[in-house]
Amino acid sequence: MKRKLLVPMFVTTVLLASCGADPTENQTTAPVVEKEKSTTEQTTDHWTATKTGTAVSHIHGAGFWQDGRPVIATHTGLMEFRQDGWYELSSNRHDYMGFELVADGFYASGHPAQDSPYKNPLGVVRGTEKGETLEIRSLEGEADFHYMSAGFESESLYVYLEQATKELAPGFYRSLDGGVSFEPMKMDGIEGRGIAGITADASEPKRVFVYGPDGILVSDDGGDTFEPFLEQKNIVTMASTKGKLASITKDGASFDLVVSDLTDETETTVELPSLNADSVPIELVSQNGRLLLATSDNSVYVFEDEEWTQLLQAGKVK
Repeated sequence: MKRKLLVPMFVTTVLLASCGADPTENQTTAPVVEKEKSTTEQTTDHWTATKTGTAVSHIHGAGFWQDGRPVIATHTGLMEFRQDGWYELSSNRHDYMGFELVADGFYASGHPAQDSPYKNPLGVVRGTEKGETLEIRSLEGEADFHYMSAGFESESLYVYLEQATKELAPGFYRSLDGGVSFEPMKMDGIEGRGIAGITADASEPKRVFVYGPDGILVSDDGGDTFEPFLEQKNIVTMASTKGKLASITKDGASFDLVVSDLTDETETTVELPSLNADSVPIELVSQNGRLLLATSDNSVYVFEDEEWTQLLQAGKVK
C-alpha cells in the first residue's frame, strides 16, 4: 500500500495515555550474535543491476551510503543508484521499515524475507557493509517500528511503538545504547498538537524533534519535555544533519522546502521538483549539502549542484 503521508496522524490524547502507562524498560542487555555475515572479500560486488521495467514499491527509508551513492529501502530489500542505474543487494532482501543511515551503517525494523532465519518482525536491526551484515539489537519477533529515527552521528534511536511487546506498552520510546534497550519518553508539551513524525538530531543524543500540521517541536532532554521550534506550518517530512534541519511544508496543494542553519539561525529556500497530486513527500535526507527525496508514488530525486535529478519515476526502473 502506498503512503500519502510519512505516517498517519496520531491522536494526541491516546499517545499521552500510552506514554503515561510507565511500561517496564526492556531488559535486553546484549545484542544477538550476527546470523548472516559476508565472508567474501570486500572487492566482491553483491549487487545486481535492476531490470528495466521493474516496479519498486514501499519505500520506507532512504539515504546516502558512505561512498555517496543514494540508497532506498523497499518492500524487497535495499537498492542503490549508480551512474548506470539502479542495483539491488542480492542478500538480506527484507521488507525494511524505519530505515535510517548512520555514519557507518544503518538501523531498521520491518519483516524478514521468506528464506531468512530471522523471526518476524525483525525488531531493531543494525546493518553494516551496505546491508550484507546484520545484527539484531533487540525485540526480534516482537516489534516492528514503522516510525523510527536514528541520529546520524549519535546513533540515538527515537521510535513510536504501535503494538505492545512482552514488556513495552504502545507509545514513544528512546534508546541511547543503539537499540539494545528502550525507555519511555514523557512527551510533556505536545498536548493538543498533531504528530506526523519524529526526527532524531544528527549529533546531539538527547535532542529530538516531532512535527506535523502544527509545526515542529523540539526536546533537549530525550523527549521528556518539548517546546515549539517552528509554529503554524504544516510539516509533512523533515531531516536532520549536523547543525542543520531541512523541512517540507504543505500549503494548500503546494510544497515548500526550507533548510535551516541552527548555528546562525538563517533559512534557505530550495525549489522542489515539480510534484503532482500523487507525489506527496514522504522521505527527506540531507547530507553534505545534498538532498534525497522520495514521494508517495515511489519517485526518487537527488539534489546536488543546485539542481534536482529524478532517479526513479513513479516506481518504474528505466
